[in-house]
Amino acid sequence: MEQNDHPASARPKPRLTRAQYMRRKRLRLARNWAILLLVCAAVVALMTKGILWLLPKANALLAGPQSFEAASYDGTAYAFDADDARLVLVNANLPYAEEPAPALAAVTDNSTIQLEAEAAEACRTMLEAAKADGIELVLNAGYLDVDGRSAVYETQKQAYLDAGKTEEQAASLAEDIQPRAECSEHGTGYAVDILSADYTTRDTGFAATRAYEWLTAYAAEYGFILRYPQDRQAATGVVFEPWHWRYVGTENALAIRASGLSLEEFLTLQRAS
Repeated sequence: MEQNDHPASARPKPRLTRAQYMRRKRLRLARNWAILLLVCAAVVALMTKGILWLLPKANALLAGPQSFEAASYDGTAYAFDADDARLVLVNANLPYAEEPAPALAAVTDNSTIQLEAEAAEACRTMLEAAKADGIELVLNAGYLDVDGRSAVYETQKQAYLDAGKTEEQAASLAEDIQPRAECSEHGTGYAVDILSADYTTRDTGFAATRAYEWLTAYAAEYGFILRYPQDRQAATGVVFEPWHWRYVGTENALAIRASGLSLEEFLTLQRAS
């Protein structure tokens, strides 16, 4: 019997007809197009997602930083209360009576700075609101007892003495910035020095910060006023201090801010009317 030299597995595959070849070619082409379309769709989806993510950020960059603007205030319903303890006036002409001592509370859980209890709660709320707007306010000083206030004044005075000023000159210049202990409202528990995480020096440069812009726009809503405004030294006896804020209660603060006056001028006007 004649043996087969070509096993079945080695037999050549039958040649495709032209029709079969063209059909397979069309199938491969269709498959390749389908894959290409799927890849393109995935790329477009990723690009769209990226654009949607970047668009708000691009708009923010083009528009610049968020502006802080104070809400309008209708003061027709404002009622002045001459006996409101929060309106206590302390300056070089009106020394502060130490009694009764204010009821104090820490402004935050991790801070040693204290204010009068109502002022502390309002300040805490204000810090949280500022943080929500991307502003990190930092408290520099709050309530100070008589020894603390004396130390701050003497430090300021010594700086002028070291600069070559006479005793009289140093005392006068120091009082323009840091009142004597009995004339400093840091003894009331209503005064607080506020700076920011990116500006920690108590000087007029703080007025150029976003934190100061925020405070100017919104601090009154939480009961705080700028105690020593610019161009009001004749009334307050203290130079412009953009870091020094004073709690007077929300309605009082809104009315004082709307007036554009210092606390001294506002109280004089209200008591005369």
